[in-house]
Amino acid sequence: MKIVIIGAGIVGSTTALVLTERGIEVTLIDAEPEPGRGTSHANGSSLTPAHAEPWNPPGAGRKLLGALLRRRQAYRVYPQALPGLVRWGTAFLRESTPARYYPNARHCIRLAFHATRCLAELRERHALQYDQRLGGSLELYRTARGLAAAIELRRRIGDPDIEYEQLDPTELVGAEPALAPVADQFVAALRFPAHESGDARLFSLAAAARAQALGATLQFATRVRTIEPAGNGKIRISATIDEERHMYEADRVILCTGADTRRLLEPLGLRVPIYPVQGYSLTLPVGPEMPAPAWPLLDFERRFVTARLGPNRLRIAGLADFTGGNRSLRPERLDFLRDNAAALLPELAELIRTHPGEAWTGLRPMTPDGPPLIGPTPVDGLWLNTGHGAMGWTMAAGSADLLADRLLGEAPKIAPEGLDAERAFR
Repeated sequence: MKIVIIGAGIVGSTTALVLTERGIEVTLIDAEPEPGRGTSHANGSSLTPAHAEPWNPPGAGRKLLGALLRRRQAYRVYPQALPGLVRWGTAFLRESTPARYYPNARHCIRLAFHATRCLAELRERHALQYDQRLGGSLELYRTARGLAAAIELRRRIGDPDIEYEQLDPTELVGAEPALAPVADQFVAALRFPAHESGDARLFSLAAAARAQALGATLQFATRVRTIEPAGNGKIRISATIDEERHMYEADRVILCTGADTRRLLEPLGLRVPIYPVQGYSLTLPVGPEMPAPAWPLLDFERRFVTARLGPNRLRIAGLADFTGGNRSLRPERLDFLRDNAAALLPELAELIRTHPGEAWTGLRPMTPDGPPLIGPTPVDGLWLNTGHGAMGWTMAAGSADLLADRLLGEAPKIAPEGLDAERAFR
C-alpha cells in the first residue's frame, strides 16, 4: 500500500513514523521547508491528557459573549470573524449541553491517555529527544469555585486514568519554589503525575527523520493544490514545487493539515467543521540560575501555560482569538500574555516584559464538539487525522496509532467512537 500524508506537523510526522514502522510505503509532504513549522512550531509544549476536555462546557455561550465585548481577556471574538463563525459557532454551542459535552470530554481524554502510552513507547523505541520533561504538571487555582469546578469535571468524566493530588499553597511552594512570591494568590493547585512537556517542533523533526531512516520519503517546500480521485481506485494529488507542477498518486491520502483541511476538502464538495482559533506564545532565554519554574504550569483562571524546554528556554503560551483565520501577530495580545506571565512570575517580570524573545502565533484546528477527526471521508481512499484543536501535541501519538489500526483493518486499541472522521459528514 502506498500512502501520502499531507502535513508534517506533530500529527503528520508522528503518523508517518507509525505507519512506516508497520511496513507501509509512506511519502510525507509539507508546504514548509521542514517539519513542525506550522501550528506545531511554538505551541504551549505541555502534554496534558487529564486536561484534554473540549473548550465548550455548559455555559460556554456566556463566555463567547464576553469574548466579543471585552478586550483584555484570554478569549477574543473579533467582529470581522462573525460571518464565518455563525455555522461553526452554532454547532459549538449545541455541543455544550451536558448531554453532549461530557461524552465528548470522555472521548478526548480516552484518546489523550492512549496517546501518552503510545508516546512513551515511541520515545523508547527510537531514543527520541525533544527537551522533554516527564513527571507531571501543576494547575493553579485562585478561587475555591474554580477549584471545585475542576474537581467536579474530573468526577463527571470518570476516566480511571485521571489521577491528581491537591496541594495547598505551602505544598505548592515546596513543589515549585518559583511560585513563592505569589503563593498567597492561590487557594490550591492540582498536580497531575501523567502530564509531560516537550518541544513539539523538535519531536516533529525527530519523528520525520526516523520515518525517513525507516524508508519514508520526505517532500518539503511542496504546496498541495488539489486532491481528486484518479478513477482507478487511487487518489491523485497536484502540487507545486518551486512553481513547477508535480503529480502524486497513492492508494490512500491522509490529511494531517490542521486549519488548512477545509481548503483541500471544499473542491471535493466536502465541508469539514474545523475552525482556526489563534493562539500565541513567547519563548524566552533563561539560565539555570534564574528563578524560572521547573514544572509545567497552567494558570487556570487566566488561561495560559508555561513550560521549561531544556535548561535554557521558557515557553509561555495561551489566548484563544476567533479571527476568521487571520495569522497576524497582534502586539496588544502578546503584551496581554506578557503581563499575565509577569504577574505569575514576578522575579522574571523584567525579562518577560522587555526581552523580545521568540514571539509566535498559530492557528489551532478546532472541531465544534472537541474530539479530532480520525478516519475515512466519503471520497474513497481519502482519510483524515486532523481537528485536534489545542491538543495536537497531547493526542498525536494516540491519533497516529488509532488511524494506523483502522487503516490496516486491525482491531483498534481504544474505541474509535466519537473520534471518527465519519461523524463530520453524516
